Amino acid sequence: MPGDGEGALSRLWSWFVPAADSKTLGRRAWGALLLICLVMLGSGITSVPVMDRDEARYAQASKQMLETGDFIDIRFQEAPRHVKPAGIYWMQAASAAIFGGTDAPIAAYRLPSLLGALIAVAGTAWLGARIGGASVGLMAGLFLAASFVMQIEARTAKTDAMLLAAAVIAQAMLFLLVRAGNRPKLKFFGKPALFWAAHGVALMIKGPIIAMVSAATIAALVFVKKERAWLHHLHLVKGLLVTALIALPWVIAITVMTGGAFLEDSIGHALLGKVNKADDSHGGPPGYHLALFMGVYWPGAILAGLYGGYAWLNRKTDHVAFLAAWILPGWIIFELIGTKLPHYVLPVYPAIAILAGLAVRDASALLTHQWVRRVHWASIVVFVVIGLIAAGLAAYGAQQLMGAMPLATLAAAAAGIATVALGVWFALQPTAPRVLAFILSAMTFHALLFGFAAPRVTPLWPSQQMAQLVSGLKGCSTIDVVTAGYREPSNVFYNGTKTYLAATGANAATHLAESPDCSVAFIDQSEWESFNAEVIATGMEPRSIGEIAGINTVKNRALLLTVFVAAQSKLTVVD
Repeated sequence: MPGDGEGALSRLWSWFVPAADSKTLGRRAWGALLLICLVMLGSGITSVPVMDRDEARYAQASKQMLETGDFIDIRFQEAPRHVKPAGIYWMQAASAAIFGGTDAPIAAYRLPSLLGALIAVAGTAWLGARIGGASVGLMAGLFLAASFVMQIEARTAKTDAMLLAAAVIAQAMLFLLVRAGNRPKLKFFGKPALFWAAHGVALMIKGPIIAMVSAATIAALVFVKKERAWLHHLHLVKGLLVTALIALPWVIAITVMTGGAFLEDSIGHALLGKVNKADDSHGGPPGYHLALFMGVYWPGAILAGLYGGYAWLNRKTDHVAFLAAWILPGWIIFELIGTKLPHYVLPVYPAIAILAGLAVRDASALLTHQWVRRVHWASIVVFVVIGLIAAGLAAYGAQQLMGAMPLATLAAAAAGIATVALGVWFALQPTAPRVLAFILSAMTFHALLFGFAAPRVTPLWPSQQMAQLVSGLKGCSTIDVVTAGYREPSNVFYNGTKTYLAATGANAATHLAESPDCSVAFIDQSEWESFNAEVIATGMEPRSIGEIAGINTVKNRALLLTVFVAAQSKLTVVD
């Protein structure tokens, strides 16, 4: 980039952060952070179709709360969902109630996740500023927001983004309590109460995950620093009471309602069952999360060598000790747990983002160490490879699935390549102003990819195609939908709670024969034989009204769905 361009970036950064050593972000910095994050994390929240399976299950269960008025027992169709507490379902149901009720689009159910992501980013920026100054705080917030895992979680109607918000609040308060040291005991209603309230909310969202992270952080700090005087600021008894007051009322209600089944499923299966062995085939060896880090935290992972060097060279400082105690014990625990998914280590990523901001601030001194330079260069190479693969897959995937290259896909791929180029330019001379250009390019890539390119690859979204076909039928006020060979929960969200996910084509044929007037069946090619055999046995005469081709992304399998109605059906296709 020309010198005058870099000068403009420097002036812009100075306008956002007039005093880099200030311990708080000013209005301009907060405004810039909010605007960039809204574009980067919010693009696609309305246009990306419902994703399988977790998002569809969460959103559908929340919708059913509105349909039934039962906000205690959580269900997907008739099946109980006792693996997670009710917190995120309540948030999604409240959001949907505002934006259309039971007819609300998927975007309404995603808003709590977007809000959680924004709170997490803001909390990270706030804490980063308290640790290293306003410039460090702003960079930390931007690095966290740009990470690929945050891009996914902010747009997905499930627990993890809001859980991260609770984690950041809890850890930020913990930092302030640790820093209070051996001063007279802080009043409970303030930082200690907020620390414990965050844990109560986290318990209602996803159980004791954040409590584990905080406990590991506290244990590590006590073990390494050999300081215990600050522990009295926690107000343990009062704190546990606040946490219990938030979480226990619903736990008691659901335990009574289900006769203890909730505790058995949520603790026995969803929590303890994931520790020793992989749950639902989601497993991996120790080192799984470390191996995925460069991709999951892309593009901020370009600085992995630099902030690793910063942490090691400053390991005796109090702030690095706190960040290390936040990261390492939790990371090790997640590596040892049998069940693994890429986002499981998300609660420690804010600490890594703060380290990244500190590393950029001190980059010139860090790069005087030869070993830091070598690791830094290795991180750059891996960053380039992953970035080019991501940009290439966006283009190649659209071409393979659609036989064409939409303009949005080309634009996203070009933005990805630009992000790689600007990332290298930034990493060669890591400065705060260059962060701005780098993150803005990443923002453009993410916004184009999720907001425009991915939603236009229609084969990825067969449930949306099915819903569009159903909406084009007339003749019945209520249409009964049955599927076979494609049983993903997004079908239920799109086509209604009573959608029948048939186990076999024969089951679907029987259902169609029993309700011939207003039923429509979507039969995948894998179930044609079973469907046809039952059609012959029942004497029913189905009529094909179309086909849908797509991909079941959960199973990575091609779909060819033939759409049937009974011969005597009242349903006709709108021209």
